[in-house]
Amino acid sequence: MSPLEHALVALIPVTIYILLRHRRLPSKTMLSVVCFGSVFPDLVDKPVSYANLTPWGRVFMHSLPFAIPIVLVVLGYALITNRLHLGTGFSVGYLLHLPGDWHTRLLNGEIPPDLLWPLTSIPAHPGPAHWWGPHNINIIWWSAFSIITLSIVAIRMGMDISTQMKRSSS
Repeated sequence: MSPLEHALVALIPVTIYILLRHRRLPSKTMLSVVCFGSVFPDLVDKPVSYANLTPWGRVFMHSLPFAIPIVLVVLGYALITNRLHLGTGFSVGYLLHLPGDWHTRLLNGEIPPDLLWPLTSIPAHPGPAHWWGPHNINIIWWSAFSIITLSIVAIRMGMDISTQMKRSSS
């Protein structure tokens, strides 16, 4: 799936849920968090693969043994800071990304070994993602976008953690 498709697959159910449950549209913050969660695996894994550090672009963040602890940490932090709704939004976006990449195989009853890496070995893959290339998203631009986005989020998270630590110590 392309990044836009991942975002839509996550935003549609979250928006429907919020409309039905709260009778309002999601906030801009919620939409941003869900979108970030929905592309988070590609923000990390695609540039790492492009740098030839992994065999292909669906390794670490596309694997349940990595995704589950990340989601638990995000939900734990969100619970402690009274923002469980945002932590849940990120988690839904992230967790919907994984079957989104493998929907055809999953619908055929197959569990791709990549979803369980490093508990299973990764088979050889044919090359870059279908959405890379001269007529699609340029991987160099995607990598730059990924680094900038992850840096901004890391700085923002650092500031938030610092604020939360100050609040808890006073």
